[in-house]
Amino acid sequence: MAVRVLERSERNRVLGGVFGGLGEYLNVDPNILRLVGVVLLILAPIPMAVVYTFAVLLIPRKGGVSYVSPQVDMSKVGPVIAGLVLLVVGLALMGSLPWVVLSWPLTGLTAAFTGLAGLVIAIIGLMLLVGQLRKL
Repeated sequence: MAVRVLERSERNRVLGGVFGGLGEYLNVDPNILRLVGVVLLILAPIPMAVVYTFAVLLIPRKGGVSYVSPQVDMSKVGPVIAGLVLLVVGLALMGSLPWVVLSWPLTGLTAAFTGLAGLVIAIIGLMLLVGQLRKL
């Protein structure tokens, strides 16, 4: 009997191969797992982004080692951490951005500017995070 090991998929990946590898491990269609991941991302973006990033860092590629080992290459992992931090800070600054933008004459321009600045920071963090996760 072959031992099954949880590894990120090389052939069935969109970003980091987490859902592809999890689908292969559980013998489930990865698209179902991706759909659940998108729903969770919509419902709770910060925890889902953190969990997915940690999964990419902890689950090794096929035949490889995880990025959390004594030989961590910070040139690869550092931008992922920076992107995650920027995403979390941007989302925290956004707060209730849609309501602030709609009611900015009542709340003042400062709150609307803070929300928009948070949106820009979150987008930069997300772009950095997605770009690096595709490389890992």
